[in-house]
Amino acid sequence: MGRRLLSALLSLVITCLKFAVNMLTIGISFLTSKNLPLVEELFPQSDEKTEAIERQKYVVEHSPYDSPIKY
Repeated sequence: MGRRLLSALLSLVITCLKFAVNMLTIGISFLTSKNLPLVEELFPQSDEKTEAIERQKYVVEHSPYDSPIKY
């Protein structure tokens, strides 16, 4: 239970920090009229997730069956 609580708190802190940095970035870009990148643009998402989604799309599109559920 201690690990779960620590993990949840750490996740919450990281999310709050990302939110604060994004808000500061938006505020600075508004004041200076420059387009600064946000946190999500600086660090790309995990490639494993995008590859898994691409594999799922490929399997669905190239399935030999019409539908997995037939009524």
